[in-house]
Amino acid sequence: MKKQGMVSVFKKLYILFVIIIVIIYVSTIIIFLKYAKQQRNVEIGGMQSAVVHNVSALEQQLEIIYNLERNLVSDGRISSLVYDTSLNGYERSQLMLALLVNMQGFQSLNNIIEDITIIFPKQEMELSAVEGHSSKEYVPIPRNGDNTARSLVYCDGKAQMELLYPLTYSIEEDYVPDFGVSITLSEDYLQELLELFGSGEQAGAFFVLDGGEVLGQQPVEEEAQAQLMDCWYRAWEKQGGGESFLGKGRCLGTSYLFMSESIPGYGITVVAYRSGRGIGSSAMVALLMMGVVLLVISILFFEILYQTNTAVNKPLKKVVQAFGQVQEGNLEIRIFHKPQDEFQYIYSSFNRMVERIQELIENVKEQGRLLQNAELMQLQSQINPHFLYNSFYLIRIMAKNESYDQIIQFVTSLAKYYRFLNKEVEQNIPLSREVEHMENYIDIQQMRFGDKITVHKGQLPESAAGFLVPKLILQPVIENAYNYGMSDILKDGQIAISYSLKEPYLCIVIEDNGGGGSSENIERMREYIQDYQGRAAGHALSNIERRLKLAYGETSGILLEQSELGGLKVILRIDMRVTL
Repeated sequence: MKKQGMVSVFKKLYILFVIIIVIIYVSTIIIFLKYAKQQRNVEIGGMQSAVVHNVSALEQQLEIIYNLERNLVSDGRISSLVYDTSLNGYERSQLMLALLVNMQGFQSLNNIIEDITIIFPKQEMELSAVEGHSSKEYVPIPRNGDNTARSLVYCDGKAQMELLYPLTYSIEEDYVPDFGVSITLSEDYLQELLELFGSGEQAGAFFVLDGGEVLGQQPVEEEAQAQLMDCWYRAWEKQGGGESFLGKGRCLGTSYLFMSESIPGYGITVVAYRSGRGIGSSAMVALLMMGVVLLVISILFFEILYQTNTAVNKPLKKVVQAFGQVQEGNLEIRIFHKPQDEFQYIYSSFNRMVERIQELIENVKEQGRLLQNAELMQLQSQINPHFLYNSFYLIRIMAKNESYDQIIQFVTSLAKYYRFLNKEVEQNIPLSREVEHMENYIDIQQMRFGDKITVHKGQLPESAAGFLVPKLILQPVIENAYNYGMSDILKDGQIAISYSLKEPYLCIVIEDNGGGGSSENIERMREYIQDYQGRAAGHALSNIERRLKLAYGETSGILLEQSELGGLKVILRIDMRVTL
């Protein structure tokens, strides 16, 4: 009954709160949309008026520039400089000086003009109102094939209007004019014109030439400018193009209103944009009013929310946090609740649950340790008899050959070997002791093979010498190398042992130049290790693989590769983050 009552109160409080909030928000949205629509219409109207007005002003300025170019092209002084070969140097300099004065006068009278240049391609020189007379090779400015002489062109990052003589209205290949007039538009003037459309991230404008070049970076960065242009172009093209355009597009994560006006005679389009998130003053007033209403109503519900938070939210959050800590492995966590309510029952049940989990985990760990020890003992017992049989057989051969000194030396080494097996009762020993036992075994085998086999022993890193490893993980691998890798080697046999420590793994590499390095044999050996079924060649490696994984986890074990010596390379990889 207590649990049902608690859930019922919780649901009632929040259902009531949600209903009231929904009513308030619906009312707020309706009022806001009304004001926002009204403000948007006002903004669109103002935007249209600004675009039309400024486009008209720009067109008038461009018409003035075009007429100025025509007047300059018709100036007889330019024709004299080009065609009159009877002029001496002084006369030519006077004509150029007069032209410069005239050009500078025109430039100073119109703030849209940054520079006026007269080009003489064949003479490889030009006159500039800013830079004066200079020698310069003529380089044609790329133009669209359908551009007229009035069309703006883009050169060196600036917009220019260029009129060439003889007049040409189609750009022909290898065309070189006798002379031409080029007027560069002022960047400051264009920038001031762009700023009339608005500033900030909510509104702005840019110019687009017919060749696709964009003029002006107002008021966003170049990358955003490119995205805005692409957004406008897709919206403009979707509506079929046209000289005038008003539409919407979405880019930069928001919706934009675009308006564009083209000046066809000059190949330029003015594009203005405004973010759909921009809110006018009327909308702000509406938001302010709604904010006041929400504040008043929020005060009325404050006490309800406070009580709900104190009685339900905080205790529930505490339970969730406690479960999170348990999930992360902290089983020492305990939670307490003073009030005599449902949460006290939940907290007490949680504490009892954690205590029970601790007991179960300890039981599982203990069972795992017992099972692992039993399995390790069983695996090791499979190894011990194998070498004993081979040793007796070798003593028999030496005795038959009356090699008594060798028998003494062999029995002494063999005694060390079995003393290690019997004296080392611990299942886990320092790696240095395991390496010492392996090298003692090598000494025994070298008595048998002599100069037929050469063994290269690497240096064990000092930092790994004291690391505990399962007993008998190296000697069986060396035994395999002798018994199988070297079985067909009559001379020049090689066995190499090396160590590498790359955190967190220690790798022990044992390789030979025997006949087991073929890809088929390596693949077969890998199958033997994974699914051992009594094959002698795979028994030792399968045994060691299992022991390493039991001791150090699944990332440890045996890797098989082809050795650079030509035979089989066995890599024992041990995760040194796990200690025994």
